[in-house]
Parts: sequence; C-alpha cells; structure tokens
Amino acid sequence: MVVVKTDVGSRLKRHLQIIGVIAKEIIKPSTMTVNYPKEERVYENLRGFVVLDLKEGVCLGCCRCARICPANAILMKKVGGRYYPSIDYGRCIFCHYCVDVCPTGVLKNSGVHDLVFDSPNVILNPDETIKFESKGRKVKFEFDKDLTKVRG
Repeated sequence: MVVVKTDVGSRLKRHLQIIGVIAKEIIKPSTMTVNYPKEERVYENLRGFVVLDLKEGVCLGCCRCARICPANAILMKKVGGRYYPSIDYGRCIFCHYCVDVCPTGVLKNSGVHDLVFDSPNVILNPDETIKFESKGRKVKFEFDKDLTKVRG
C-alpha cells in the first residue's frame, strides 16, 4: 500500500483556490449560454456544414468520404461520367471525418452552422453541393430595445 504524503500548506493552498473560484462564480457568474439569436457566439474552429468545393481541386471519386462516414450520410453519385459525394445533411453528425480523409481537400468546412432549408429534403447532390450557400439562407433576426422580434 502506497501512502502519498502531502504537506498541509499545499492542501490548504488548493482549498483556498477552489473557494476563490466558487466565490468569483457567486459574485459574477460566467455563463456559456448566449441570448440566441440576439447574440451569436461563433468560433473559428466550429464544425459547420460540409461543402464540396471543386474550385480547390479535383474530386478523385475515391469513396473514402463515403466509407468513413459513421452516419452513412454520404453516397457517391454519378455526375457527367464521374462520381462525386452527395451529402444527406439530415443524417450528417458533423464529425468531419470526411473532410479529414479527403486526399485532395475538396470537402471543406463551410463555417455555416445555422441554416434553413425550404424543403424537407436536405440531401444535396454533387452539382447542388457546389452552390451550397445559395441553397439555404442564414437566419438573421432584428430586435427592438424590449427584445420584441421585429423581423426575421
């Protein structure tokens, strides 16, 4: 049996640090929630919708993205004699394994995280995926001073 000996001073110091953190949270609590949609907290490494950007390179049609997808949200569809990924955003869990495994880097993070689709069909075919940001519209709300929604 191993007995770990710590001196009283270091234990007291750790306890005082914990009490300090608790006191700070009681006096001025830090919050992780925001008043969405009035406030928006977006981080640069946020995983948004996956897009197929053929301006950056050529899709090889290697099917790595479809094979690695844990939610089976990617199917390869033939467009003009070549196979491209078709993404079902209703099934996508935004793990971005497909982005990581893409050898040419044509699958990218769009940075768009709140999007509205006009139809219940959220499967975007390869020819539509290229024009991804024009398929939906980003939601913006305007509020007056008493937080009554003006339009959105």
